[in-house]
Amino acid sequence: MDILDTVREMKPTYATSSQAPRRALHREIGRTRRRPVGRVVAVSVGGTAVAAVAVTASLLIPPGVVGVPQAASASTYLNETAASIRDAVVQPMQVTITTHHLGMIGGPNEKFLPFGSFRTGATAAVVTEASDTYVSNTDHTYSQTSHTELHAAAQYGDESAVERAWTSYYGSEYPIGAAPATSTEVLEYEAALEFLPVSPSDFPADPAAFLAAWEEGLEAKLVAEKAEAAKMPQDGEPENNGLYESIEAEYAVPAAEHMLNALGHSVVILTASAEYRATFLEALALAGGITVEEGSSANKVLGYETDDARFRLTVNPEDGAIVKIEKFLLRALPELWNTHTKDDPLVDVGSAPFLPANVPDFSASFTSLPLG
Repeated sequence: MDILDTVREMKPTYATSSQAPRRALHREIGRTRRRPVGRVVAVSVGGTAVAAVAVTASLLIPPGVVGVPQAASASTYLNETAASIRDAVVQPMQVTITTHHLGMIGGPNEKFLPFGSFRTGATAAVVTEASDTYVSNTDHTYSQTSHTELHAAAQYGDESAVERAWTSYYGSEYPIGAAPATSTEVLEYEAALEFLPVSPSDFPADPAAFLAAWEEGLEAKLVAEKAEAAKMPQDGEPENNGLYESIEAEYAVPAAEHMLNALGHSVVILTASAEYRATFLEALALAGGITVEEGSSANKVLGYETDDARFRLTVNPEDGAIVKIEKFLLRALPELWNTHTKDDPLVDVGSAPFLPANVPDFSASFTSLPLG
């Protein structure tokens, strides 16, 4: 079941093999919880207000004085990136995905082995890194061609506390400070096995229809997951023990939030056809709520915020590149996912004085190259 498979850096419990640690350690963050937030409906109103200000300003600028041009919108940058992707039309391709996770140690994080999300009260932090290269195939499958094991990329605060927590959890299998192991074993995957609301092998070419299909897919998955959860043996009822709430946190969210999360965790999107990736970005531009954070350089940084998290998406419109996705937690559950109830409130993750500004809780950067 999808929502229960997302366990953060789970310690392997099965027989050791060259790929067992990779499979266990690369299950994505499961401790994050998001509350559904309403769709942003004030975007068009806000846009009108900005336009009105711009018109007023232009009327007040004296003749002969050059006004400052208005910055492009997030939708413009997304659509320009999509256009460049279509122009390139390079298949097959390879993409290297490098992921980082921030783990906090000390204070309220002690119950979240090996690391937690709460910055307030923490005494130390570690950023883990892992990397994989995938090659897309024309039959909607993909291959993993190289892998760099999870390792500690940076430490903050009490480094001795980081080393103790790391060694206590991982033992000698992943010694902290050692060079990460690498592998070039080729593994084949079937892209169809990964759930996406809109399949890369069958999707509407119109962005509005693509977005509508994504929303419908989320609703269908929500119903299906709840039906499956109701059949599972468990303590209490899923309406009250937090299980339904966990499923809703995954699927009962605005399309933009789900699409941004999917970008960070879906190999299928990043290895899909140029037409799919372009339409995905055009649909994201229509989803609403995305703003421009930085637009002065070739890489454009776009922002999106919910009650519980803030996203930063970096694209390069000229190169047609999806460069990076970052996620900053704002709130999280104070208890383990399997011990909370639906009424448990989320808690602000806070801040830590020893942690540099703008360190995301999760990030994934992408390097895409044509083959041949």
